[in-house]
Amino acid sequence: MAFKTLLASAALAVGVMGQSTVNWTDSTTGIAYSYYNQGDIAFGLAAPEAYTGDFIGYLASSSIDGYAAMSMTGAMANALLICAWVDGDRIVASLREATGYANPPEITNSSMGIYEISTGTSINSTGWAFTFVCKGCATGTSISWGASDTEKVFGYGQSITALTDTSESDATLNFHANAYGEYAHSITDGMSSDYATWAALASTTNSADITASASNATTSTTGSNSTTTVTTTTSNSTYDYIVAGGGAAGIIVAERLVESGASVLLLERGDASSYSSGGDATMSYNDTVTQYDVPGMGYYLTTAADTSEYCTDTGGMAGCLLGGSTEVNAMMFVKPPSHDFDDKWPTGWKWDDVSASAESFYERTPGFILANGTGVDQEVFEIMSGFLSNNSFTQTDALAYPNEKDAVFSHPPWLVRDGLRGGPVKDYLPLAQAKSNFQLSLNSTLVRVIRSNSTATGVEIELVSGDRQIINLNSGGSVILAGGSLSTPRMLINSGIGPTAQIQTVQNGSVSVTLPDESEWIDLPVGKYLQDHPIFVVELTTKDTLTALPSTAFTSPNDTVIAEFNDESSGLLAQPGQRINFWTTTTSNDSNTYYVQGTISSSADNTIKIKTYLTHGITSYGELGITSEGATTITTTPYLQTTADVSAITNFMNKLISMVADTDSPFEALTSTAAELIATDNISEGDHYVGTARMGETNDGTSVVDTNLKVWGTDNIYVVDGSVHPDLPTGNSQAIIMVVAEHAAKVILSGSSSSTDASAAASATTTGSASAAAATTAASSSSKCKKRRAAPQLNV
Repeated sequence: MAFKTLLASAALAVGVMGQSTVNWTDSTTGIAYSYYNQGDIAFGLAAPEAYTGDFIGYLASSSIDGYAAMSMTGAMANALLICAWVDGDRIVASLREATGYANPPEITNSSMGIYEISTGTSINSTGWAFTFVCKGCATGTSISWGASDTEKVFGYGQSITALTDTSESDATLNFHANAYGEYAHSITDGMSSDYATWAALASTTNSADITASASNATTSTTGSNSTTTVTTTTSNSTYDYIVAGGGAAGIIVAERLVESGASVLLLERGDASSYSSGGDATMSYNDTVTQYDVPGMGYYLTTAADTSEYCTDTGGMAGCLLGGSTEVNAMMFVKPPSHDFDDKWPTGWKWDDVSASAESFYERTPGFILANGTGVDQEVFEIMSGFLSNNSFTQTDALAYPNEKDAVFSHPPWLVRDGLRGGPVKDYLPLAQAKSNFQLSLNSTLVRVIRSNSTATGVEIELVSGDRQIINLNSGGSVILAGGSLSTPRMLINSGIGPTAQIQTVQNGSVSVTLPDESEWIDLPVGKYLQDHPIFVVELTTKDTLTALPSTAFTSPNDTVIAEFNDESSGLLAQPGQRINFWTTTTSNDSNTYYVQGTISSSADNTIKIKTYLTHGITSYGELGITSEGATTITTTPYLQTTADVSAITNFMNKLISMVADTDSPFEALTSTAAELIATDNISEGDHYVGTARMGETNDGTSVVDTNLKVWGTDNIYVVDGSVHPDLPTGNSQAIIMVVAEHAAKVILSGSSSSTDASAAASATTTGSASAAAATTAASSSSKCKKRRAAPQLNV
């Protein structure tokens, strides 16, 4: 469940303040609330006049399926969640702390709890209402409101999809696709001298301690860390390479390995995505494209018809479907400048080393950018380009000149081809599927790498049925991990590779994982060097009228927009949501250079929204861990942990505030200070995670893989995704991840004994680009949307 979506960025912004509470008294209980009703979900709050840390809550949902959840802060992480759902004739409540996109764990603090007021609780055929005392929930910390708050941004989320298990308060929650958002809730209006009388109506039993009578049933045990029966079989097929993760890196590496003549199995935990790959989440106006194919849907997938594509067991947002996050992101395609490699990457991975691989990748996947005067909905570009030009920025073409990243602006570079979302699912996967030595297995989750001491012999996967299968390597074969920065660490830890404490968590956890003997554990800093781009949202008010398109222009397009997309592969639906980008440098107080990216669109009438990313140069690190339920979780956030990072973004914000305040500016002056613009409640994740299995030249305790991408202490386990990156790029991460994957295939083949010799491998990887490009071009020439294309059969 992507809880951070409902904890959207910004403090009490104008749009949030416009959604506020009213006074309402529940006639059943007589409790008076400050109350907000979104339509599908409602929340009321009553509090004592003197702050105690407790309050009374009223939570109502329009559906008896799924759940409703409230966040007690607008912050993007470490938020207190109050969740509730129907279980037969009762309401199950759960107090949780959201730390990422993984299912949030229940709070174990004994001083906190939810105590039902039964007279204010009801269930009928169309919905339910739950009244309760929340003890200790007004913590006054970063996760909830406190004594000094008179008003607070709250978040809400609702799912109407039935939960798998409703009986326990620690149930796994699905994605809140039906409703989510934020609003300003008045604390003061909820205060009353009658609070103590109302609170006395509550039960004396914490809701978390109440379980259904059937919950005492047990299941058979098959391992010391599980109470679940698992059926495991062994596949008759063996492979030279098993690649785990069919995303940005995995598809590219798998296809290049296939070119070498080796037998390759690509495992993907999710289902098909684009229509060309067999996806079936098609659009009402065109049954030959899925919601993932349509560029204009990039900002709206979380509310699309199918929301099953998001991972629910990772510490941040990630795509769990074929193509991974390349199929659910906003399609920014920022080619890495040379300094992205030259500054901190080790020997063998400088720009001169990887540039040929980059060109091979760009030949297949060139990206797309608008020319001046083309495209639709370009008023934001016109306003911002004039503003930036007046402040000594110059226009560039971000695709043609990737090294130009200081005081420049550009039309957004997009991963779009012929009016559809581009990427490895279209540019690499079909070429692999055309070969008999390639096998794709969807809905297949890697549980662990099976190894004998330092040598991997195969993998164990979990199928959609819950059964397991062991797949073995051919002699001399290799396992290649490409699950991404948030999932590859789980693969490693489940294989006995990582910090001892994390492996012990798995050993003592509830997931059935067969670990190697403790003497074979490999202590490496998996998860230790997590990095990400922080985003700081700045909203500018235009002096002149600016009309923003409503979300329905993209989600329910009119006939003209549909015709442009279906007949001409152009128009609003063929464009992602960004309208202009800028890049520039800023300097920290200790004179170090940092880069800043601005990604700009219009969020409301007369409003231009700048998503301001602090990027290359960041010195802050966080940490990723694993829970006993097998989810990865961010245990330390990687944002503004150093004074240098704080000063760098502060200096940029001061410059921006000055630019906006100029008399020639098209914007009203900002009233926020730089400190307010970079405050914790205005930081959101870039979701450009790197470093959790980072590369290094020596096994000195600061890296997980060597410069050949081989895991230290192993003979044949490699990692090829963003987790190996030792530094953050200047722009969005997907382009550099795919460049590195292209080079990774060459590196692995050059040292492999399971395929052709190194020179032939390098030749195959390079010369294959020409035929691949021809095949891609041929495929692209027939990719107009209006005619139905037959879905290809997947190799499963």
